[in-house]
Amino acid sequence: MKNRLKEDIVASGRFGREPERRVDAFDILDPENGVTRPTGTEANAKVRAYAMEKMEEAGLDVRMDAVGNIFGRKKGSDPGVGAVMCGSHLDSVVNGGQLDGALGVFSAIEAVRRLNDEGYTNRRPIEVAVFTGEEGSAFGMTLLGSTALVGKMSYEDALARKNPEGRMLKEVLENSGYAGEFVMDLKNVEYFVELHIEQGPVLYNKKMPIGIVENIAGITWVYATIRGEGNHAGTTPMKMRKDALVAAAEIILFVEKRANEMVDKLGSATVGTVGKLTVFPNGTNIVPGRVELGIDIRDVVPAHMESLKGEVSEALKALEEKYGVSVDVSVPPFHSPEPLSPEVVDIIEKSAAQTGVRTMRMNSGAGHDSQNIASRVKTGMIFVPSVGGISHAPMEWTEWEDIETGAKVLTQTLRNLAGS
Repeated sequence: MKNRLKEDIVASGRFGREPERRVDAFDILDPENGVTRPTGTEANAKVRAYAMEKMEEAGLDVRMDAVGNIFGRKKGSDPGVGAVMCGSHLDSVVNGGQLDGALGVFSAIEAVRRLNDEGYTNRRPIEVAVFTGEEGSAFGMTLLGSTALVGKMSYEDALARKNPEGRMLKEVLENSGYAGEFVMDLKNVEYFVELHIEQGPVLYNKKMPIGIVENIAGITWVYATIRGEGNHAGTTPMKMRKDALVAAAEIILFVEKRANEMVDKLGSATVGTVGKLTVFPNGTNIVPGRVELGIDIRDVVPAHMESLKGEVSEALKALEEKYGVSVDVSVPPFHSPEPLSPEVVDIIEKSAAQTGVRTMRMNSGAGHDSQNIASRVKTGMIFVPSVGGISHAPMEWTEWEDIETGAKVLTQTLRNLAGS
């Protein structure tokens, strides 16, 4: 593959890894020490600066919008036609990998560099995009920047969201130097394409180099705070306890059991996960007085997702009478399942054939900014294999050969779209 794309991925992978170090091979990954760079952190600011530098080196006109989304524009020969947008995100989950999101950003920059190298004249403008807060690891909801961009949430509401330290997005963007005033008008964008690691095992197990996404699963989160009564573990009789963690345990098992039942009975792609659990005061000899849960529900069928969300909310409230606890439930804005553009799917398939690459069509169980953009713009996604199907973990990896294949297909796709 071209060394500059590999260099960008390896160099950017230092940011959020403690201590900072370069990782360019699977066998030197540390299974305990991944990448952590939520929006608003110093590591996130560093990787943004690196990406903007590479955009400018590629000759792009770089600017930031009001929620910190970054755009780099390559002008087209026909100013009257809609642009082709391409990109992803640079924030990460806690202790994740260096490819999720970053591959999509740096492969988009590399595709522009390759088009420049060959002297290609694009009819449509090309916009390289970096979206703010895709992961939801800092401000309590996924796809934050793209949600504001497509108008599903106002910029004011997005900027008012708070991270676990109680700081608003507006404050952290201003403090890090990434608060812009520009607002992208998606009416001037005709197509969007995102290259991403699959984050699942299908392509890797099938030894298939490229997946073309037809549908993206919807995501809804349910947050709950269960308040019991903290007390001495030795002197509080079992029958007189209000143990918040015991109540929470019932919900954890309910989510697992009910999601499996839906898969078995409906043949659905439903998944339910209790991925966040915070226990207070978290002492071995103290009856837990408060537990905070974060529950993730996904499906490609909206009715299935809504059904499980409703059942989980009801089960949470039922804990009050059974365990003598109080339960507060909140549900941030959710992201509906989204079909991608058949036109763009066909063009990606054609582009892969032109580069001699085998493909398969598939769904995405992970959420992506593409599903927001697809509500306004003709959108497609290209997947490359994830080694062992692992993602959102330190052992996340894609072989360099597969990354190069993805970059070739993406470049050809941009060539076909930008020339249309």
